Amino acid sequence: MTDRRRALAKELYDHLNSGKIQVNPEGKLPSERDMASALGVTRPLLRQAIAVLEAFGLLEIRDRQGIFMPRHELPELIFSGDWPPSMMLEIFQVRMMIEPEAARIVAENRTPEDLRKIGESVAQMAAIIESGRDDMESLLSKWNRIFHAQIMAATGNQFLCRIYETVSQAYETASTSLIFRREELRFDEIFSEHRHILDAIREKNGERAAELVLHHIQASVERASESLVSSGFKI
Repeated sequence: MTDRRRALAKELYDHLNSGKIQVNPEGKLPSERDMASALGVTRPLLRQAIAVLEAFGLLEIRDRQGIFMPRHELPELIFSGDWPPSMMLEIFQVRMMIEPEAARIVAENRTPEDLRKIGESVAQMAAIIESGRDDMESLLSKWNRIFHAQIMAATGNQFLCRIYETVSQAYETASTSLIFRREELRFDEIFSEHRHILDAIREKNGERAAELVLHHIQASVERASESLVSSGFKI
């Protein structure tokens, strides 16, 4: 997404959010001509901004009917990247393809040092939750990334680690492309999932470790989906 396109999409969003561009009771936006005039841009440029908001699920283009806003109250949104919410779910799909098998390999072949490093991540999560710090969410996110990266590193497969690094970076970009109202995160639930994965690795139970990692990612998908839907995004 170019800077100009992003800026115009943000400006259109702000006009809709503030009421400078009025939406009728059925959620229909004014004509392209009127909106382009309000923004002081050409209609082709306006269409680019509309396409961005449509990708984020904020607008809906209906054949022969016009442009509609599915909900009257727009969620708080900051454009900082090129990632619609659905992209996060696609990244989760990739994670489900590679992480369970990686956990199986690690559980069956882990060394005491592997176990120590993975266990340290879980211990850090426990301490953060216990502290109740204001920055708990960001710290847990950090140690969550470290936990999963350490499992990948413990496979000893450098190519797999590079694939995971790409996936992890993509997820970080996707998850920070939007800032929206979230329901309270289930910290205890998330920590419990990590602790059970650690236990399976400690017990060298590869099958169990793979099952638990898959369950953890599926649960993460559900949590992300609930937050997106509650914030008014289409997924």
